[in-house]
Amino acid sequence: MISTPHKTSEPRILSKHNITHAVLYVLGALFIALAVVLIVKSELGTTPWDTLHVAISTVSPLTLGMATILVAVSITIFVIWYRKSWRYLLMAIPIIIVGSFIDLLNLYILDEFVPVGNVRMVTFLFGSLLLPLGGVFLIISKYPAGVFDELMLALMKIFKTRKMLFVRILLELSPIVIAVLLTGLFKGTLGSLYIGTAFLVIIIGPMMQFYINIIRRIKDED
Repeated sequence: MISTPHKTSEPRILSKHNITHAVLYVLGALFIALAVVLIVKSELGTTPWDTLHVAISTVSPLTLGMATILVAVSITIFVIWYRKSWRYLLMAIPIIIVGSFIDLLNLYILDEFVPVGNVRMVTFLFGSLLLPLGGVFLIISKYPAGVFDELMLALMKIFKTRKMLFVRILLELSPIVIAVLLTGLFKGTLGSLYIGTAFLVIIIGPMMQFYINIIRRIKDED
C-alpha cells in the first residue's frame, strides 16, 4: 500500500495560508482605520476622499465611519449598475470593515486623544505612514479591495480615454470640491482640507510601492 502523507498535510497548508491572508486583511483594515482617525485628529489635512467623509459627518448626523461606508457603498452601487455584475458587491466589504473600525477607534478607544503642538505633526506623520501600509496589506491578502480602482476603470470607459492620470486627478479633485461646498455652505469653513491633503496625495502612491518592494524582498529571501 502506497503512503500519501502529502494528502493529509495539504489541507493544513491551505488552512494556514488562508489564516495568514485573513489576518493581513483584518490588519490592513485596522491600520487604515487607525491612520484615518489619527490624520483627522491631527487637523493638518486629510486625503481627498476622507475630506469628503469628514464633511458629510460634519453637516449630517452620520459618524465618520458611517460617512465612509455611505460613500463607498454608493460608489459600489454605481459600479455594479455600470458593469451589470453583482460580483462587485464584494468591494463594499473592506470599506464596511474599515468604517466600523473608524467609529470604534474614533468614538471609543481614541475619543479623548486630542493632539496638540508638535504631537499633531507626529500624529499626522504616523498616520501618513500607516495608511499606505494598510492598503498594501489589503492588496496582498487577495481578499476584496479596490472600490476606487474599479471606479477609475469605469470612468475611463465612460470618458473613452486611456489617460489614467486624467481620471486619477478627477477622482482626487471631485471629493475635495464636494467637501468644500458642503462645509462652506453649512459651516462656512474648508472642513478638513489643509496643506496635509496635498502631502498625502503625493506620498501615498510612492509609499505603497515602497512597502510592496520591501515585502517582495522579504519573500525572495525566504
